[in-house]
Amino acid sequence: MILVSFFTTIGMDEQPGQYFFSSYHLIYLLISAFFFVLIFKFLKHRSRKQQNTYITIFLILIILLKLAGEAIFIYEYYFIEESYSSYPHPFFDVNTFFSFQICGIMNMILPIVIWFNIKPLKNFVFATSILGGLSVMFYPVTVLYGNPFVFTLPIIRSSIVHFFLILIPLFLIYRGDFSLKKENWFSIAFPLILTALWAMLGNIFIDPSANNMYLMSNPFFNGPIPLINVLPNGYHVLFLAVAVTLGYVIVFQIAKIFEKRQLFKNNYKRKHS
Repeated sequence: MILVSFFTTIGMDEQPGQYFFSSYHLIYLLISAFFFVLIFKFLKHRSRKQQNTYITIFLILIILLKLAGEAIFIYEYYFIEESYSSYPHPFFDVNTFFSFQICGIMNMILPIVIWFNIKPLKNFVFATSILGGLSVMFYPVTVLYGNPFVFTLPIIRSSIVHFFLILIPLFLIYRGDFSLKKENWFSIAFPLILTALWAMLGNIFIDPSANNMYLMSNPFFNGPIPLINVLPNGYHVLFLAVAVTLGYVIVFQIAKIFEKRQLFKNNYKRKHS
């Protein structure tokens, strides 16, 4: 019974805002911050080759956990009469092979962009990965649900995946592999619009009951987040557009902090060499 409950999403859609900035949420943020500093420092003191090996392991882990999540949804579709969440789907379904959610898209694209060094996409993918990871950490609907003391694979999966969506791009920025530049804003805006159109394709033609990227209806209505919790469907998209824009601004500021640390380290080495 314990093994079965470990592989379920039961409770995921029942209480999306119950733990929002509760003591459990604050503990989750502190634990995430602790492991971020721990792993970041660990990587800093490894050789570049070792860093690349660990980053590759982390990226593979993201993909495996993404696939594990889909396996759970497929299992629930075939073997659970009353679905625990709104995500179950058959194996031969477009959702098995493609994602229409921004974080799900980043799960698959971030490894490809890093492994094949696709520079034109780095601005969008790095910034969006960080933003997606931070969004889930600060509104952990896929992490804190049901009984917060009971760990399930979906909870572990979401925690680890979104954690690495933040850590990996920021570490590569810190290492000097890439720099987010505000003058390249169009390289983020245009792919983001394409991603929204892709999500709408899924909403309208693939699954009319879907709410990919929250574009169809306001999932935060009557929830704990001020302002958006009173906006009717449609108007909430305007709020999301402003929130996402501000989110990217914050991400760029965070990236600058890590770039400054890299510049400080390089200057220190030059002065003492």
